Amino acid sequence: MYEHTYKIILVLLAIFSTGTCLAQNHSSNFELDFFANYSTSIYKGVDSGVEILPFLSYDSDSFFLQGTSIGYHASKEIDFSLNYNESFFDPINSDDNNIKKLDERKGGLTAKSSIELGVLKIELEQDLSGESDGFSANSLISIPLYYSSYTLIGSIGYTYNSEKLSQHLYSVSFAESTRTSGAIATHTSKSTHYITYGISMIKPLSKKITLTTDLTHIRFNDNVEASSIVTKNNKTAVKAILTYNF
Repeated sequence: MYEHTYKIILVLLAIFSTGTCLAQNHSSNFELDFFANYSTSIYKGVDSGVEILPFLSYDSDSFFLQGTSIGYHASKEIDFSLNYNESFFDPINSDDNNIKKLDERKGGLTAKSSIELGVLKIELEQDLSGESDGFSANSLISIPLYYSSYTLIGSIGYTYNSEKLSQHLYSVSFAESTRTSGAIATHTSKSTHYITYGISMIKPLSKKITLTTDLTHIRFNDNVEASSIVTKNNKTAVKAILTYNF
């Protein structure tokens, strides 16, 4: 846990330094965001998790940053970025003593490319850290449902995780199973996918402050639920971001 926190701090410092330099040379938009997220979990022995984190956002004609992501606008539709992802699953968060004996499903550095065409956004993300060497492909359709004093947006998305990434997330090795004396069975995951349903509200509170809330429900395919460390095929997340625009 402390190792991850140290890495995040280093990335944030690097991003802040880069963004400060860019701001001196480009018309820009600097924001301070306060992020809170509540999410249920599909992993055995983990009911839910809460995350609260402040982060910086910056956007110019060419470059952008958001928290632990920094990227380049190749055009109005196409972006490229480097991202640091936190751990996907840390067994110490589980109440199950056997799950606690398994390896952490670590995150790490990834490269992402995205293209946005109207209401459709497509993303491709590749692991660069060597933790999984896998990739994911995501498509998301977002449609404005209401616009007045606040904006309401509905969305539906589809994400495909390659076999290597799925194995990192859901497989259980023989060595791990042995540590639990076979209580957690070995498992080799195939490629997986899931569907995301979401609704977002964007509410300006003043000229400089905006509140964004998201409700997301995710349903995983059978290959995920087949894992011996997974107990259900769905999860729900509620997210709120308070943004101050400088």
